[in-house]
Amino acid sequence: MVAEQFSRVLVVEGDDAQRQLVCGWLHEEGFEATGCGTASEALGLVRQSTFSVAVVGSRLPNARGNQLLQKMRSLDADLRMVIYTSDPSHDSRNEATSLGAFACIERLGDRSELLKHVNRAYQQRVDLYADDVEDAVARRAQDLARSNRELDDFASVVAHDMRSPLLTISGYCQLLQEACAGQLPGESSEYLDHIVGGVERINGLIEGLLDYARAGRSEEPFRPVDLESVLVQAKANLEVAIQESRAQFEVGSLPEVAGNHALLVQLFQNLIGNAIKFRGPSEPLLRLSATRVDDRWQFALQDNGIGIDPGDFERVFKVFERLHGKAYPGSGIGLAVCKKIVERHGGAIWVESKPDCGTTFFFTLADPLADPPIA
Repeated sequence: MVAEQFSRVLVVEGDDAQRQLVCGWLHEEGFEATGCGTASEALGLVRQSTFSVAVVGSRLPNARGNQLLQKMRSLDADLRMVIYTSDPSHDSRNEATSLGAFACIERLGDRSELLKHVNRAYQQRVDLYADDVEDAVARRAQDLARSNRELDDFASVVAHDMRSPLLTISGYCQLLQEACAGQLPGESSEYLDHIVGGVERINGLIEGLLDYARAGRSEEPFRPVDLESVLVQAKANLEVAIQESRAQFEVGSLPEVAGNHALLVQLFQNLIGNAIKFRGPSEPLLRLSATRVDDRWQFALQDNGIGIDPGDFERVFKVFERLHGKAYPGSGIGLAVCKKIVERHGGAIWVESKPDCGTTFFFTLADPLADPPIA
C-alpha cells in the first residue's frame, strides 16, 4: 500500500518525444508517470495531486528548471526532484542543490542514470513516510499512556471520595447498633442492617469498576509468566472461600504464557471465585487443563456448579449482568473483567454449560515463544 501510494512520478519536459520516452522508462520500472510540458501545468498538477518524485528539465517555456524547482518545493516540501541540465558546471549544480534538488544529471537520454536517481528518491520518500508514521505512533502511545495514568489517578480519587461518605454512614450505623444493642425495636435494627449491607454492596461495586477500568490499561510490557505460580497466588487470595466451601482442585500441567502476571492472577482468581460462588449442593470440584492449539494455549476451567443457560452465554461477560439477581452476592463485573484481561492479552474467552450440569470456561493466551501480543 505504501509503495503504491508513492509510485507517482511527475515528468516535466518541453520536448514531447523526450517526455514520452522518459514516461515509458518509468512505466517499465513500475512507476505511474504523469507528463507535462510547461511550468504552469507542472505547478497545477502538484497542487492537485501528490507525487513522490519529479523529473524536471532545465529548459522549459517561460521558466528555468531551478525556478520551477523552487516553486514546486513551496507547494510540497517532501517532493523529491531530479533535475537534468545541459549546463554541467559546478555553479549550476550547487544552485539546484541549494534549492532542494535531490539529484542533478547531465543527459536525459541516460536511462540507467535517470532510473537510479528516481529509485533512490522514491525510496527516500517512502522511508520518510515510514519515519513519520513511526513518530506518530510513538507520540500516540505516549499520549495514550499519559491519558491512562491520568484516568487511573482520576478513578482512584473519585473512588476515595465516594468511599469516604460510605464509611461514615457504615460507621455511624455500627455505633448505633452497639449503643442501642437490645433497645431498638426489631424493625429498626433490621433497617440498620439493610443500610450497612447497602454500603458494603456499593463499596464492592466501586472496587469492581476500578478493577474493570484497570484491567486493559497496564503499561507493563508482557513477559513470560509461569501459570503455576499464578494459580498458587490466586488460590492464596481465595484461601478463606476455598476452605469454607471445601473446594477441590484437579490441575494439569500449566505452561508459561506471554502476559502480565498481576492481570493473570486476577483472571484466575475471578474464574475460580466464580466457580466457588455458584457451586451446587455438593462440594466444588474444579478441573483446570491446558491444551496447545496452533501458536496459542487454550485453557479450560470446569466446575460442577449450578450451570448457565445457553441463552445467557453472552450476558455473563457484560458489565453489571447478574443472572441470579440478589440470590448471590457480587457486582456483576467479575466476568467482564476476565474478558477484558484475556482480550488485553490477544486471546478470547467463552463458556459452555447447561443448567445443573456445571460450567466450563475456555480462554486462550499467547505462547511467549510466538509473536507476543502488543502490551
